[in-house]
Amino acid sequence: MAIHPTGGGVLTPAQFEHLAVASAIAHSIAMISFLILVLGAFGLTQRLAAPDRLAFSALVVFVFAAVAVLIATAVSGFIVPNIMRHMLRDTPASAPQWRIVIDAIFQINQAFSRIYTVAASAAIILWSASALRNGGLGRGLATYGVIASSLLIVGIVIGHLKLDVHGMSVVVLVQVIWLIGAGIQLRKDATPMIYAAS
Repeated sequence: MAIHPTGGGVLTPAQFEHLAVASAIAHSIAMISFLILVLGAFGLTQRLAAPDRLAFSALVVFVFAAVAVLIATAVSGFIVPNIMRHMLRDTPASAPQWRIVIDAIFQINQAFSRIYTVAASAAIILWSASALRNGGLGRGLATYGVIASSLLIVGIVIGHLKLDVHGMSVVVLVQVIWLIGAGIQLRKDATPMIYAAS
């Protein structure tokens, strides 16, 4: 989110191309980051696994969230810039029609961003609940996960949290704090694995 491009006002074709390239790079990095997070989610789930299946449920919900955010980043990073390229090449008289198309695509992006935010937050709540119930993470981090993620969900449901660049930055920050904290604790508590020679 720190390198997410923002543009306002009327752009020249050269300025737009620069913005489109920056957007493609930022969203490509986001996609790769979420694939890495999914891999980490499998490790986290394995560590927190318990008979109550809360951690496994969290993994399923997080993978669902990752699919939603991959769609949102593809729309924002690649589809919208391509539509805008068509708009720039078209006659000025057709600009209002293109703006309607772009607004519709933006609404699709927002829908998938909201799905991601709610689902990823629900996954963190489930992992945190599993840790509170069965151990595996510190109580402070697990409590933070339940409270902060619940607030994100409430913010989305009541419409207070808008998922523009600033709103999505809040979501990412809240979730990254928990994910980094979980990663540090898992790394600290990791026991070396010994592989038997076959």
